[in-house]
Amino acid sequence: MKAFVVEGPGRFRLEERLRPAPGPGEVLVRVEAAGICGSDLEMISGIRDPGYYRYPVVPGREWPVK
Repeated sequence: MKAFVVEGPGRFRLEERLRPAPGPGEVLVRVEAAGICGSDLEMISGIRDPGYYRYPVVPGREWPVK
Protein backbone atom coordinates (compact mmCIF):
# COMPACT_ATOMS: atom_id res chain seq x y z
CA MET A 1 0.00 0.00 0.00
CA LYS A 2 1.11 3.60 -0.50
CA ALA A 3 1.46 6.11 2.32
CA PHE A 4 2.04 9.88 2.22
CA VAL A 5 4.73 10.39 4.86
CA VAL A 6 5.51 13.84 6.27
CA GLU A 7 9.09 13.86 7.60
CA GLY A 8 9.09 17.46 8.78
CA PRO A 9 7.81 20.90 7.78
CA GLY A 10 7.73 20.96 3.98
CA ARG A 11 9.43 17.53 3.72
CA PHE A 12 7.27 14.64 2.53
CA ARG A 13 7.35 11.59 0.29
CA LEU A 14 5.18 8.78 -1.08
CA GLU A 15 6.28 5.46 0.43
CA GLU A 16 5.36 1.82 -0.18
CA ARG A 17 4.37 0.08 3.07
CA LEU A 18 3.32 -3.40 4.06
CA ARG A 19 -0.36 -4.01 4.69
CA PRO A 20 -0.98 -3.99 8.45
CA ALA A 21 -2.24 -7.16 10.12
CA PRO A 22 -5.18 -6.85 12.54
CA GLY A 23 -4.58 -7.88 16.13
CA PRO A 24 -6.92 -9.79 18.42
CA GLY A 25 -10.42 -8.30 18.36
CA GLU A 26 -9.54 -5.99 15.43
CA VAL A 27 -10.56 -5.96 11.76
CA LEU A 28 -8.72 -4.69 8.69
CA VAL A 29 -10.72 -2.14 6.66
CA ARG A 30 -9.87 -1.37 3.03
CA VAL A 31 -9.90 2.40 2.49
CA GLU A 32 -10.07 3.43 -1.17
CA ALA A 33 -9.53 7.14 -0.57
CA ALA A 34 -8.57 9.40 2.32
CA GLY A 35 -8.50 13.15 2.63
CA ILE A 36 -6.59 15.63 4.70
CA CYS A 37 -8.04 18.45 6.78
CA GLY A 38 -6.87 21.93 7.69
CA SER A 39 -4.90 20.75 10.72
CA ASP A 40 -3.02 18.28 8.46
CA LEU A 41 -2.08 21.15 6.14
CA GLU A 42 -0.83 23.15 9.14
CA MET A 43 1.28 20.15 10.23
CA ILE A 44 2.70 19.68 6.71
CA SER A 45 3.65 23.38 6.48
CA GLY A 46 5.04 23.45 10.04
CA ILE A 47 2.68 26.03 11.54
CA ARG A 48 0.70 23.53 13.71
CA ASP A 49 1.70 23.31 17.38
CA PRO A 50 4.21 20.42 17.48
CA GLY A 51 2.71 19.29 20.81
CA TYR A 52 -0.07 17.58 18.81
CA TYR A 53 2.11 15.19 16.75
CA ARG A 54 5.59 13.78 16.18
CA TYR A 55 7.30 13.41 12.82
CA PRO A 56 7.21 11.26 10.78
CA VAL A 57 3.42 11.46 10.34
CA VAL A 58 1.05 9.75 7.89
CA PRO A 59 -1.96 12.11 7.63
CA GLY A 60 -5.32 11.09 6.19
CA ARG A 61 -7.72 10.20 8.95
CA GLU A 62 -10.62 11.74 7.01
CA TRP A 63 -12.08 8.85 5.01
CA PRO A 64 -15.61 8.65 3.60
CA VAL A 65 -18.04 5.87 4.44
CA LYS A 66 -20.27 4.56 1.67
